[in-house]
Amino acid sequence: MSAMPVDVDGHSDRGDPHLWQHDYLHLRPLAEDLEVQIGETVRDRFCARVLDLGSGASPYREYFGKRIGEYVAVDATAAYSPSLIANGESLPFPDRSFDAVLSTQTLCLVDDPAAFCREIARVMRPGAIVWLSTTFAYPFDSVRPEHRFGEPELRRLFDALEIREIVPQGGMLALPFVLFNVAARDAGRSVSRHLGLHEFSFEGPLSAIYFVSNLLGRGLELLASEWPFATFLTYLDKRLPMNYLVVAVKPDAPETPR
Repeated sequence: MSAMPVDVDGHSDRGDPHLWQHDYLHLRPLAEDLEVQIGETVRDRFCARVLDLGSGASPYREYFGKRIGEYVAVDATAAYSPSLIANGESLPFPDRSFDAVLSTQTLCLVDDPAAFCREIARVMRPGAIVWLSTTFAYPFDSVRPEHRFGEPELRRLFDALEIREIVPQGGMLALPFVLFNVAARDAGRSVSRHLGLHEFSFEGPLSAIYFVSNLLGRGLELLASEWPFATFLTYLDKRLPMNYLVVAVKPDAPETPR
C-alpha cells in the first residue's frame, strides 16, 4: 500500500492544485469535493480519532480544522514521516478505533482491494464515516498496472457499510487535456534521463504548457456547465469520470437479543 506520490520537485500540491501542475484537472475536483464533504461533517460532529490511510504528505489534513482529536496518518513507507508505517490490508488497530477514515487514491494500488476495504470497515466505530477516492479513467501512474473500479464494484467492496453517495469527479471533457499533460511530463523526463540530466530538468518549461492545457480543459468544463450546453455535455462528461469518491457510514451494531 502506498499513497500516490507527490512530485519531489514540489509541483504537485494535492490539497491546493494549481493550473501549472500536470495533474490539476485530475486533482481539482477531488480537493473541492473533499473540502465540502469533510467540512460539512466536522461542522456537525467532533471526531475524536481520524485515520488517514495511505496518507502520503496528508494534503487534506487542514480540511478537518480543529474539530478532531487525534489524526493518525498511516502509510506503507516512511517518506513523509507518517504516524505509523503499516500495510492497509492488515491494520494494527483494534476493532472500532476511529470516528472517521480518509483514504485518497490508494485503493487502486493495493494488492488486495477487498481486504483493504474490510480493514477500513473493521476499524470504524458504529456511525463513523469514510471518504475514499479512487482512480477510474486517469492513466496508470506506476510501473505496474493499477486496479480500476466502477460504481458497481465499489458498492460490492463496501457492502458492510451504508453508502451515502458515490461521486464522479472530472470527466470526458477534461480527460484529453490530462492525457496530453501526462504525455508531455513523461516525454520531458525521458529526454532528461537520456541526456543525463536531472529527471525534472524540463519541469519549469513544461509548467507553461500545462497552464495553457489546463486552462483550456477547465474552460471547457465551465462551458459545459452553462445552458444550453449543460443539457447534453454534462451527461456526456459524467460517463467517463477520472475519479470516484465514495462516502459511506458504518451502521450501528444491532442490539443483542436478551
